[in-house]
Amino acid sequence: MKQQCNYLLIDGAKALSRLSLLTDSGVKFECLYKGKPASSLAKLAPYLFEYNATSQLATIFKELGWGNAWGIPLTAPVEFIELYSHFRRFLMVQTEDFKQLYFRFYDPRVLREFLPTCQPDQLKDFFGPVTGFICEDEDLGNGLIYSLKERKLKVERRSQKDLFDLI
Repeated sequence: MKQQCNYLLIDGAKALSRLSLLTDSGVKFECLYKGKPASSLAKLAPYLFEYNATSQLATIFKELGWGNAWGIPLTAPVEFIELYSHFRRFLMVQTEDFKQLYFRFYDPRVLREFLPTCQPDQLKDFFGPVTGFICEDEDLGNGLIYSLKERKLKVERRSQKDLFDLI
C-alpha cells in the first residue's frame, strides 16, 4: 500500500472518552450502525471517517489512538458511501448454532487475528474495494499492513514511524 490512507474505521468503545474529539474534527463520518442499534449503542459503535494525512483527525489518531486499539486506517479508491455500505455487511455474524453476534472487525486486535484465518474467497469478499488495512502490531513500535496479492493475504511489518507517513 503506497498511497496514504484515506479512511479510518474507529471503534467507539475504545475511543469512548475521546469520541467527540473525533466527530468534531471537521471530516465526514458516519456510524456503521443504523436504526435502534445506532441510537442505543452510539457511544460503543463503529464509525467510518474520511480524512487526509494533514487533517486534525489524523493527528488525534496518531497521538491518542495508536497503541490503544482505537481503529484501523485504510485505503480504498472508492467514494465514502460505497465503502460505508461494504463494511455494514460485516457487522453481524452467525455462529454454528445460529446465534447472531456483533463482529468487531474494526478493532485492530480482532482484524489481525481474523484475516490470517480467511480463505481466498473470504479475503476477496472482506477486502472488497479496500487496497490496504493498517493494524497495530502486538509490539506497538510496529504496525502491520494487510493487502491482497493474487487472492492471497500479504502482511508487511513496518515501524510505527514509517507507518505514520501513510496515516
